[in-house]
Amino acid sequence: MSKIIKNKTIICDNKVIKKRNDKLIELYDYLDSRGFNSHPKILDVKEDTIESEYINKVNNYELIKGSSFVKTVALLHKNTIEYKDVSKNKYKKIYDKLLGNINYLKDYYEKMISNIEEEVFMSPSHYLFARNYSILNNSLKYSRDTLDKWFKNVENNSKERVCVVHNNLSLDHFIKGDKDYLISFDKYLVDTPVLDLYKFYKKEGYKYDFKELLKIYEEEFKLLDSEKELLFILIAIPPKIIEVEDEYYNSINIKNNFDYIYSSMVNVN
Repeated sequence: MSKIIKNKTIICDNKVIKKRNDKLIELYDYLDSRGFNSHPKILDVKEDTIESEYINKVNNYELIKGSSFVKTVALLHKNTIEYKDVSKNKYKKIYDKLLGNINYLKDYYEKMISNIEEEVFMSPSHYLFARNYSILNNSLKYSRDTLDKWFKNVENNSKERVCVVHNNLSLDHFIKGDKDYLISFDKYLVDTPVLDLYKFYKKEGYKYDFKELLKIYEEEFKLLDSEKELLFILIAIPPKIIEVEDEYYNSINIKNNFDYIYSSMVNVN
C-alpha cells in the first residue's frame, strides 16, 4: 500500500520515492565521505526517481528530541566544515544590510509609538504595544551595538568557515529511529553554520530553551566568537509588526511578536 505526502513524495513498501535530484545524490555521497551518515540511505536511482529508506520513528522520545536534534545538526556542521577565501567586501555588505534593517525598524517603531501616544483612547493592541515598547527598543540597541562589535572582529578576515547547511531545519525534519536522522535536504547550501541555527530559531527554536540547545550544540561543535555574535544579532533584530483592520488579529499578532522578542533578549544575554 502506498500513500502520497507533500512535495509529490510517495511512501511505498517502506521506501520513500521522490523525483530524481542529482544534487541530492551527490550530497549524500559527500556526507558519507565525511563520516556523516545521519540521513536516509539511497536504495535505488532510476531515470526519473530516487528511492530511499523509510525511517520508522521511535515513540516516547519527546523529552530528548530537542537535544538529539541539535547534536545531529552540530555533527553535520562539524563533519563538513571547510575554510574558503572571502573578500573583505562581503562582510561590509552584510554589515550595511543589517545596519539598514536595524535603522529602518528603529524609525518604523519610533513613528508607531509616537502615533500611539497621541491617541486619546488606545486600542487594546496599541496599549499592549506601548506597555512593551521598551523591550523592543532594547533589542534594537543590542543589535546595533553588537553589529559594530562583530564588524570590528571580522572586517580584516580573509577566510570564512563554511559547511553543509540543511537550510530547512525543523523538528519535523528530524527522525529518531534506529539512530538519529535529518531528512529533507532538498534546499541545502554550503554556507555559515549560523544560517541553520538562525532559521531554526526563527521558525520554532525560540519556543524552546534555546540557550540550553545551543549549549548542547556547542558540546559537539564550538561556534567562533564572530559566528555567535552574528547569530545573536540576527536573533535579536525584532520582526516587523504589520497592523490590519482586525483588532483581535492585531492583539494576537503583537502579543506573539513580543513573546518572540522577550525570548530573544533572554537568549542573547
